[in-house]
Amino acid sequence: MKSVVLKFVNLVGETGLYRLLCPGRIPVFMLHRVTDGNDNVPGDMTADKLRSYLRYLSSRKYNVLSMEQLWQVLEKGGPIPSKTVMFTIDDGFFDHHDVAAKVFDEFGFPLNFFVITGLLDKHLWPWDDQIAYALNRTELRQVSLQLPSGGEYSIDLSVKNIRQTAREIRNALKKDKQAHIYRWLKEELYHKLKVEFPCNIPPEYQPMSWDDARSLRERGHGVYPHTCSHRILSALVSDEKHQEINEARKRVEQELQYTPEVFAYPTGRRSDYDLADIDELKRAGFKMAFNTVPNYVSQGCSHFELPRFSVPGAVADFIQIVNRFEAMKEKLPNQPMVSRSFLPTR
Repeated sequence: MKSVVLKFVNLVGETGLYRLLCPGRIPVFMLHRVTDGNDNVPGDMTADKLRSYLRYLSSRKYNVLSMEQLWQVLEKGGPIPSKTVMFTIDDGFFDHHDVAAKVFDEFGFPLNFFVITGLLDKHLWPWDDQIAYALNRTELRQVSLQLPSGGEYSIDLSVKNIRQTAREIRNALKKDKQAHIYRWLKEELYHKLKVEFPCNIPPEYQPMSWDDARSLRERGHGVYPHTCSHRILSALVSDEKHQEINEARKRVEQELQYTPEVFAYPTGRRSDYDLADIDELKRAGFKMAFNTVPNYVSQGCSHFELPRFSVPGAVADFIQIVNRFEAMKEKLPNQPMVSRSFLPTR
């Protein structure tokens, strides 16, 4: 029954009715990993699935914005074209360049990359991915940990699966001290799980190179900073916030020979950044910043809290967002703005 209703909803959406009734809204989509037959790449977004989404947009004459075009729309305050969407992708892994960008190139659509500069420099790989890596390799089922703040935390893989456990550990660490999170992972989590910490970044978490990033810009894509280390900004003191934001901007400027003015918060919930971070971004010269709160961008949005939808796993859900049905739900009584399936996974 639900699938029949959704099909009807999307058929109505094809008429443009929802866009007409809910004007001035742009869905900005967020990708993380895109696989092209490589079973080692985490996530379930395949190149073929992504291609089908872009084919839908192309066949219906949608305008896919570059970052500069979005800025012009928001800054000038003019009407937002009805058939408008935008795409971003976070972190800077190899598949972003090798797979995702090539799919966008097929359609001539721009993709906006937010890169962890420490990842591209091969100094680290994201702490949240390090959690999943360790859990997938431990032979232990039950472990007691001491969090960075000193609190106790228990893992029981006989009760909860690896994905759920990784999410819960990540959420606990996001609320804890993040200053030395990478050292804690190696000395506490890996040690207690009896997993050898890899000497080099594992193949599935390898980054794109700075040469790749330069190639992306030459092909019309955007590349912007996503901090140096992907630590949660709201869990850092002011000097650490300053370093994460300003050094990431500096590295992008050094490598790509331009001054970036757009930023994305690590993991991006509203609890993951604060007003001090926004002030730091403004002092550094940024003009826009994205979170991961699932909603449409509109003229009324703060330029430093621009929302994004995670790209859904089902094409029907994707069409529902594109055609603005999620905005229509605001007008219906007792309806949530966003389905849980559209919430970010990180």
